[in-house]
Amino acid sequence: MTGYRTSGGPMSYSESGEGPKDPVVLLHAFPLNRRMWAPQVEALAPHRRVITPDYPGFGRSPRPCAQPDVRYYAQGVLELLDKLHLEKVVLGGISMGGYVAFACLSLFPERVSALLLANTRPDPDPEEAREARRELARRVAEEGVEVLPEVQMERLLAPDTLENNRDVVEYVRDMVLESSPDGVVAALGAMRDRPDSTDLLGKISVPTLVIGGEEDTLSTPEVMAEMAEKIPTSRHVVLSKAGHLSNLESPEKFSAALSGFLEEAR
Repeated sequence: MTGYRTSGGPMSYSESGEGPKDPVVLLHAFPLNRRMWAPQVEALAPHRRVITPDYPGFGRSPRPCAQPDVRYYAQGVLELLDKLHLEKVVLGGISMGGYVAFACLSLFPERVSALLLANTRPDPDPEEAREARRELARRVAEEGVEVLPEVQMERLLAPDTLENNRDVVEYVRDMVLESSPDGVVAALGAMRDRPDSTDLLGKISVPTLVIGGEEDTLSTPEVMAEMAEKIPTSRHVVLSKAGHLSNLESPEKFSAALSGFLEEAR
């Protein structure tokens, strides 16, 4: 793990592997951190350079100094690319990472050679979801991140995972509890107020893998399919018995789909 200073403060990241093709930058879900990509880093690193940053207030990154928007997180990614002298990357995001990826596409589309959108959606929150994020932010500010597992676990993981895969459940719980209250509150505000990226979909011209879980209730297969249909160069994959964290719930199939996609992309 190493760190770098952005215009918004310090951020941490990890990198593994090497190869002649464009590096892969993977953006994590809320409220986790870069460690969620461990299965994919292991699968890709023999052939690709893989870079996984922590958002401010998550993992090893210090909390943000103010209330950011999703563009703030994208700016941090851009400054990481500049620090590492990377002209082109394959950009991937899951859940909140997808929201940040959309902001990256708006901010620096010329730096993205291929795209992974996992368990995410382009549309903004409806008012009911916005209010739920406000309430969760209030609880975290008052009670700490310890309230998150009771609220989030059934939303993040499929019933089969919750019942039969305690290792993944505990791994996710540990990552959730590593988050800082300030980082969580800031991210909830950024997600709550994120812009509508639907119009961006038809403008995506790079190869795109859209992948999600069959049992994801947040970014359902129907939502993912509709998003994929609007991206001219996309491929859509649905993973059985997986929920919102499909890369952890079905790591072998997720990594195989991503590896196959990368073989055909840059």
